Amino acid sequence: MAEERAQTRAPPALPPSRAERRSRIIRTALEMLSESDYDDIQMRDVAEGSDVALATLYRYFPSKEQLFAAVQLEWVERLHRRVTQRGLQGDSDLERLLDVLRRSVRSFKTSPQFYRVLMMLESTKDPVARDLYEVMARATADTYGEAIRNTDPETAEHLLRATLDILGAEMRAWALERRSIEEAARRIEESLHVLFTYREQKARRTADLDVTASRPG
Repeated sequence: MAEERAQTRAPPALPPSRAERRSRIIRTALEMLSESDYDDIQMRDVAEGSDVALATLYRYFPSKEQLFAAVQLEWVERLHRRVTQRGLQGDSDLERLLDVLRRSVRSFKTSPQFYRVLMMLESTKDPVARDLYEVMARATADTYGEAIRNTDPETAEHLLRATLDILGAEMRAWALERRSIEEAARRIEESLHVLFTYREQKARRTADLDVTASRPG
């Protein structure tokens, strides 16, 4: 996965000077998105801020969607690096998962324009932007997956899929102004508590049945 991310951000065949220029363009666009909405950012402004010609920018990113897919990937990877550096808080898988989800929600609350770009990329027809989006989605899943590392892989996969569905539904409702960010966060946490409680209760029932079945008739 780390290799796949690196290849997407800066192809291995790219000379160091061009790789640095590409990274500079991404950083500039990310800084602009931190302060403005996607629709208000012009490619010409990104080129000027990156100190490259507009034609040069388009050689690296032939479309605006491709550029901001790379920006979104960088933003997600920054979150992943912060999680890795600071570690996750909590003694259980649920507590650790809630910790990383709270960090994600806070990030989107601070910079809602990033979630709007995410929604735009979900339906992009640009094949390169779509590939970048898929890499970003897997990077996001990896970040959340680290929180439930004590769960067996098959169960963790199901929990992760359900978690991402819940997060996506609630954040989309917030982005569409159907509920506040606080309400979305509350519903996410309540849903995960129900999900994990049900899982634990099911595991206990299964264990009780196994004990009962093992007793001599």
